[in-house]
Amino acid sequence: MLCTNCFNDEYQTATIAKEVVINGRPQIINDIDCEKCLSCGDIVFTHEQSLSLDKKRINLEFSSKPVLTSQQLKLIREILNMKQDEICEILHIGRNSYGRWERGEVAISPSMNLLVHQFMERFPKVRVNLIEAEMQAELEKAKTRHLTDSVSLGEFIRDVIQTTNILIDIVCSRVGVKAGVMESIANNDLPPESIPAEISANILKFFHLTMNDLRRLFDNTKKIQLVKGQVSFMHARTSNYGEAAESMRARSMNKILEKYVAEDTSKYRRSVNAEYLKKISACLRKEGIGRRF
Repeated sequence: MLCTNCFNDEYQTATIAKEVVINGRPQIINDIDCEKCLSCGDIVFTHEQSLSLDKKRINLEFSSKPVLTSQQLKLIREILNMKQDEICEILHIGRNSYGRWERGEVAISPSMNLLVHQFMERFPKVRVNLIEAEMQAELEKAKTRHLTDSVSLGEFIRDVIQTTNILIDIVCSRVGVKAGVMESIANNDLPPESIPAEISANILKFFHLTMNDLRRLFDNTKKIQLVKGQVSFMHARTSNYGEAAESMRARSMNKILEKYVAEDTSKYRRSVNAEYLKKISACLRKEGIGRRF
């Protein structure tokens, strides 16, 4: 067939490599059959060659998506507050299919795995909790925004979690604490030195902190706790009762004290124990990552 670009030569069957965009990233597909003009280099594809290219691209897209675990599939529904029937209807799959995947009774197929990934792309809160690269990117942005000279550890953790929409259960799992302990840390109720050094090291890693960052957060936390010890009574208005109300009051009082201390830092100078910081550094060195911090 005569080249439709230069009209000087015939197209000849050739094999090339072609760059395609998969999941927003350029990738190379090798050994693609095409028709190429030997004079000007113009490339065209026959119908069969175009179908073959599409198959290779789809296979590459299938393989580039990590297979979702049963726990991740369950987490998607929890984040979106959906019942199994609802998500099956949206995905146009059998009524009980999603439930079998969640329970691990049936492995999700590559095509269905890709379908669920495409569904996830519509919901930033799902992506940030299930896709590691997105979680890390959001944590880095949130750190830049919220890590100030006057912020305490609890305030920083609360602000980052709220900004990123990372689930508290995931934060607790990564840091290695139960939800109740994390709430105490977030409310600045625990003296820094009472937090196990390995937990503080995990906090540092998860929130992309340096040792200097962590020390400053701890110092500001100690200032908050000093003021708490001097406050005899504080009323936080709430119409709720029970455990939820107590938690709400604790958060409310904590915010008031944080603002009070941040506005006048000269009166409250407290430093975290140097030996405790050394223990955290030792935990990081034990994992072979101390040099980075």
